[in-house]
Amino acid sequence: MSPEHEIDYEVLIDRSIKDFQPVKRLWPASARLACWVLLEAAILGLAVWVLGYANLRALYHNSRGLGAAGLFIAASIAAAFLALKSATPGREVTWPQLAVVIAIIAAAFGFELASRPFNEILEAAPASMLQLFALAALPWLSLFWAVRRGVPLQPEVTGVAVGLAAFSFAAALCQIISDVARVPNSGMMLALSCTVVIVLSALAGRFWLNWITRWQQERGAAEVSTHKWAFSAGLVFPLALSASLAALIFVLRGPGQRIARIPDFDLAIESYQRALVDFRPNVPSTSMETMLTAYVEHGMPAYMWDFGPEGFRLVGGRWDRLPDGTPVTYTWFSGAQGGVMCIFRQTDAFNPPLIAHDERHRLLFYRYRGFSFCLINVGGYGNFISVIAAPMPLKPFEQLVLAATL
Repeated sequence: MSPEHEIDYEVLIDRSIKDFQPVKRLWPASARLACWVLLEAAILGLAVWVLGYANLRALYHNSRGLGAAGLFIAASIAAAFLALKSATPGREVTWPQLAVVIAIIAAAFGFELASRPFNEILEAAPASMLQLFALAALPWLSLFWAVRRGVPLQPEVTGVAVGLAAFSFAAALCQIISDVARVPNSGMMLALSCTVVIVLSALAGRFWLNWITRWQQERGAAEVSTHKWAFSAGLVFPLALSASLAALIFVLRGPGQRIARIPDFDLAIESYQRALVDFRPNVPSTSMETMLTAYVEHGMPAYMWDFGPEGFRLVGGRWDRLPDGTPVTYTWFSGAQGGVMCIFRQTDAFNPPLIAHDERHRLLFYRYRGFSFCLINVGGYGNFISVIAAPMPLKPFEQLVLAATL
């Protein structure tokens, strides 16, 4: 090597010795990632504990929503690992690696868009975006602080990886609570939220992860910057941690976040979930005619949709009474991707839920707890209502019910 390219290490040490200070040992990226994954698991557990298991069961039977949640979680873990690894000089994030993470997120968006009708995508509001940011705040802050313990040589790119990880986790969490808490659940709103989170995270990386620029400043400016940094780190982080935790709890438990319970829809969901495990008819069910005849003998209307032409097999029917003595029937149709539950019960008055719905040919269609519902006031047979339920997107469900009525 020629003399002009040789490094004078004594001069280099003299120039940098002023910045030396004792530090704690930096854990391996895999160990820090394990801690962050445990935080994710704790937040998911808290959400399920606070909001109940019903939506989680509904998600289990929604293959597209479950696929989107799984892909978002995979993307969050991959992006977090890239961010933590980049805190060690020489292990910077490469654009091909980021491209893989973005491809996983794009695939999750594909599942999400395919599982939502277009009119639901257009209903998202800015307030919902703020709630998604609240869900992402705690994972983002924890990961950002873990990365800050190292020395990222590409602070903006590292910030992007941190933002992708936090957003992806928040998007996965939305799949579980979107029908209980009013958080964004459309592909369009998620894409917009992702863009905002990435930009803000990249800016945060530029200003607060750029150790090299700070070390290259003149001594006087560096000393001033060091004092400000130490004061900010000791004060801002605990405040930000408390604020992010409060925001998470507010989204899960805050006033107005839960939608009102609808007993008839809850009954249909519980019946659907029981039917998936074990449905045992207690009336003759060899055909639609024999089943309806048995219903009439129990004082119920001979009124039922046949979903057989749409690919659903009639499993059978049950006649029962609710805890208050009200007669009720459960008719179960099974299909390759799930089933359709039809309930008839007597009622004193028809009072449809006062929530957003579609009305088609005097049939009322709703979305609730991950299911689509059709509510009908059956006239000519006394006071009866019918509830049809299936865990599918609203528009395909409407087409299914309307096709069965024609």
